[in-house]
Amino acid sequence: MAQVIDLRKPIPKKEEPKEPEQEPESIKTETKMSVPVKIEWTAPEFVKYQKSKNWFVWLIIIFSVVLIIAIFLLKNLLFSILLVFAAFTIYIYAKKEPREIKFVVSGKGIQIDKTVYEFDELKSFWIFYNPPEVKEISVRGKKKFMPYIKIPLGDQNPAEIRRLLLKFLPERRHQESVLDGWARRIRF
Repeated sequence: MAQVIDLRKPIPKKEEPKEPEQEPESIKTETKMSVPVKIEWTAPEFVKYQKSKNWFVWLIIIFSVVLIIAIFLLKNLLFSILLVFAAFTIYIYAKKEPREIKFVVSGKGIQIDKTVYEFDELKSFWIFYNPPEVKEISVRGKKKFMPYIKIPLGDQNPAEIRRLLLKFLPERRHQESVLDGWARRIRF
């Protein structure tokens, strides 16, 4: 049987393979720029809260009460000496001004001032971001006795740093330490 061809319809051409569509140049550069290779910033080593005279008066009252308990009720001279040293240390630290520290996150690792932590020494990271109080990166090391490393973000964009860190470390939720939360509540 002969095949009937309808000449009213155009004959379909064999499709040539399409080249992938080229992205506009603006999108290409934006994608490249969205994950920088290296981020550097400086920030104070800790948040300095302004402490009023009342803050120091309460410090003296609390340590005096505990010192009286240690001497008269517990009759523990060593504990009372340690309390005096602790009160003195807290007073000095409360008066201390934070120094500016340089931070670098790159393919080599995380640099804090002159100390470099390579990514193979680190387990995970988490960004605590609740401005203006909390803006820091928490990095967990692989060593058992290595504490969490807290890195202040300063004015850095946490999303950029997160994208860069995700290339090298897994993001795992870290718990804020009780001591950190308590120190922030008393504005230490």
